[in-house]
Amino acid sequence: MTVDVDPPPPSAPNLDIEKGTTDILRLFQVHRVHATFFVPASVALAFPELIQEIKGDGHEIACHGLKHHANEAISSLDEQYLTIKKATDEIESITGSRPIGFRAPLFRSNENCRIALRQNNYVYDSSMVCSPLFGNLKTRLLSKPFFFSCSNHHAECNLLEIPVSVNPFLPFPLGGAYLRIFGPRWAKVGIRINSIFNAPILFYIHPKDVIYRTDGLSWYSYRNTANCMKALEDVILYGKRIGAKFMKACELAELYLAMGKNG
Repeated sequence: MTVDVDPPPPSAPNLDIEKGTTDILRLFQVHRVHATFFVPASVALAFPELIQEIKGDGHEIACHGLKHHANEAISSLDEQYLTIKKATDEIESITGSRPIGFRAPLFRSNENCRIALRQNNYVYDSSMVCSPLFGNLKTRLLSKPFFFSCSNHHAECNLLEIPVSVNPFLPFPLGGAYLRIFGPRWAKVGIRINSIFNAPILFYIHPKDVIYRTDGLSWYSYRNTANCMKALEDVILYGKRIGAKFMKACELAELYLAMGKNG
């Protein structure tokens, strides 16, 4: 289970991201779910007490970029190295520990991003959506975590990729706005199919998804926000019914790293 703690969108600058996040934290407490919270450095600096609360509840704090700008993770290698380093340092200044996981804003990243992550000592990335709808034509819809080796002249780049899961029948990422639009039944079908093929399920949600709204730039930004928290709880309960083990992304990364070392 992962949470992308995005800043308020330009179309709703007063959106109470702090309340949306605490509501998700309460739900996780009730169902004893530990998760990874991907946080932009700008959000960590703006809400230090919230970040401490997330950490205090036993969740992982990972990096979601510097300011959650759309092009942060698709620029040159030098630019990304400095941006990621600055974001990492700022998050560490709030949490007291350096993040080891990264998710690019809007799932947009390139090879330079992966190289810059390794240069900043990141262990895993979770920016890939295994779907042709997201420009990903080389990986399977039911992809498991894998080591993402970069070009030969950057042989030191060997990063664990933990892809965001999709429903192969309607291949959008499991969670976020798609949970609101397609509903929990669509999400549960995707979870079940992934589990049949023994693929770890990486689900995600935003605090903005669970904040009730009736307007925005488009219906996509607010559709079913009133029902999203109930849908998220439905998904969690379904996962528990089928025997899913909820864990942080860093714990999943640790398992795959151990398997890699053991062959």
